[in-house]
Amino acid sequence: MYNQKLVDKLVEQFGKEEIAKFAEIVSVMYDIKYNACKDLDGLCEFDYERDWWLEASVTLKNENNESN
Repeated sequence: MYNQKLVDKLVEQFGKEEIAKFAEIVSVMYDIKYNACKDLDGLCEFDYERDWWLEASVTLKNENNESN
């Protein structure tokens, strides 16, 4: 399942505000993983995932603020 589909399903169940925070946490998790492996494997997926989830968090926060 692609990240966006996952986010869409999570938003349906939990709402944008909670999933925005969740996405921010996931981004930090991938940043930790990326920093732990970047010296060993520069082509790991963690930097992509970190950035993707951070952007999702920002987007959801902005959408939530606009609807309030």
